[in-house]
Amino acid sequence: MKFTRALILASSLAFFACGDDESSTGPSNDTADCSVTDGVKVVSPKGGEEFKVGETIKVVFGSDMDFGGFGVELRFDEGAKKVNLLEESIDDAVIDGKTCNEYSIKLDAEGIVAADDAYIYVYPYSKQSKAGKSGTFKVKE
Repeated sequence: MKFTRALILASSLAFFACGDDESSTGPSNDTADCSVTDGVKVVSPKGGEEFKVGETIKVVFGSDMDFGGFGVELRFDEGAKKVNLLEESIDDAVIDGKTCNEYSIKLDAEGIVAADDAYIYVYPYSKQSKAGKSGTFKVKE
């Protein structure tokens, strides 16, 4: 579990240091407003982007919820369909209600298909009613 988190974090750092991947759209930790009270706020993807199945995207969120880690899903078909994007929870997020947590996540999980109304859904495991969602974007094959 720690290896997976380290790999995700290392991928994030390497990915953003290069800056040459077209999926690097979205706010940086320096400019994003991740302030939130009593929930999760997803600021990237911001909405309007277009990603391909298999592409790595930047997910940025803030939270003040300390409820056993976070899950990340891709939802589409007006939220009726969902795909879990991580094998394990995000357990290393800063949960102070103001810090942006940034992760690189690959859109390669089984069940991801083209959609015009996709969004990222980040939820605290033990308090899913406090979830946050990104803006709507397109996923292409």
